Amino acid sequence: MGLGATTVKHLLLLLNFVFSVLGLVLIAFGIFFLISAAENAVSIGENVAGGLIIALGVVILIIAIFGCLAAIHEAPVRLLIYVGAVVLLILAQLMFLGMSSHGTKDGISGSINEGFDRLWESERNQTGALGYYESWLQCCGVNSSEDYWIIHHGIPSSCCPENKCLDTPSRVFKTGCKAAFVKYLDDKLLVFKIVCWLLVIGEAVGAVFGWLLYSSVKNQSRRNNAVWM
Repeated sequence: MGLGATTVKHLLLLLNFVFSVLGLVLIAFGIFFLISAAENAVSIGENVAGGLIIALGVVILIIAIFGCLAAIHEAPVRLLIYVGAVVLLILAQLMFLGMSSHGTKDGISGSINEGFDRLWESERNQTGALGYYESWLQCCGVNSSEDYWIIHHGIPSSCCPENKCLDTPSRVFKTGCKAAFVKYLDDKLLVFKIVCWLLVIGEAVGAVFGWLLYSSVKNQSRRNNAVWM
């Protein structure tokens, strides 16, 4: 094989090593996502998202290892399978990126809306159901502090800094807890989006390198066969 093919092979190995590392990052992030999701009971969609992130990281890791082995052995069939798998993986990641961008806007399939509706029903019957989220996210009510006026409840202390309202309306948190929770999820998913975009760009380059190495191996095989004819 010529120098060009050797260089492509080394670059492909390097790229797949990077993919392996990023796959492990996604797995770790997915586990963190699940652990943090267990601390609240608003959205089951958060658990689903964590599971999908872990699954994506595992698939990326498997394909990256397969790509390394295909490049090391310079096996044409394996290289072709690797290129096809990477193209499918890119499409899957673009789909996940779309889901992560629109998922929180849609309340992750409505589970956030349903979760806060359940909490608000509990709040109607027993004050304090939203207290954990109000203190944690620095928010008040589901949509705003006006939610409490509608049901003729006083503003709870959890709607104020350090749980001290001091009869001062300006100290009451202005943001509703549903909007604050959606922002929290958006911020948490930012890491996933950044890693995913890096992977999509890198995988596109990897697919090109894989195809170039496949073509080089096939051409070298034809030349060798021609010599023996």
